[in-house]
Amino acid sequence: MSALDPPAWLERVGFRTLYRLADLTYALGVATPKRTVAGTYWSYEPTNPHGDDAGLAALSRLPTDATVIDAGAHVGEHSIPLAADTDRRVVAFEPNAESADRLARNAARNGLADRIDCRRAGLGDERGSLPFYRSTFSKCSAFDRDRATRWGARVAAVEEVPVYRLDDVVSGAGTGTAAGDPVAPPDAIKVDVEGHELAVLRGAAATLRTHRPLLVVEVHGAGDAGSDEDAAAGDSAARDDHAAALRSWLSERGYGVEERGDVWVCRG
Repeated sequence: MSALDPPAWLERVGFRTLYRLADLTYALGVATPKRTVAGTYWSYEPTNPHGDDAGLAALSRLPTDATVIDAGAHVGEHSIPLAADTDRRVVAFEPNAESADRLARNAARNGLADRIDCRRAGLGDERGSLPFYRSTFSKCSAFDRDRATRWGARVAAVEEVPVYRLDDVVSGAGTGTAAGDPVAPPDAIKVDVEGHELAVLRGAAATLRTHRPLLVVEVHGAGDAGSDEDAAAGDSAARDDHAAALRSWLSERGYGVEERGDVWVCRG
């Protein structure tokens, strides 16, 4: 940890305060404008963490009638500005029921309830269902219990959620539920799935090969270790290994990577 890094306890207090504030703004119905590189929209979130996001900027340059898959849509920080004032179709996959509810509220606040197709499911490399650990820090919620308990968070609930392969959804290969209804071949896929990036992309291998969509991937490692320097070093090594495997998989499929911090903009 560098001298400028905040201590772990301070980050935990900050996260706890942020999520309690979000609970309050949603409970009171307090929406505020969020200015982003893709335009301005209204949200009940108290902060605007993706306002100058490089991946959102790349996605905003898509044609105004593009189809975008948002894997790990959270509360709509990408989906909503990309859909607003355009004819784009956004299909948002969000396995966290609480986040999906909030995404729906934010979409309705912007008049986009019928323009953003919110699917309460995950994407991966196998069709089925998995236990999803809903964290008290909602952005930490994941299919992995350890990730859901970072920074002093707790597991608020464990929910069994459906998981689809994007290839099956795009091809219409009989998923059998509304969450798996067929979608048009995507012009872009945004992935923010707390360490499961490779699983999502493996499940979309045929789509990538055939349609060559733009990819925007937020790269996560194995988790954060707080102030324990040995654990932090181990997490850093795990993240490096994960990033190397992800880069190799993309390269083998003809995708180049432009790194913008933790966000990768990948073109085939």
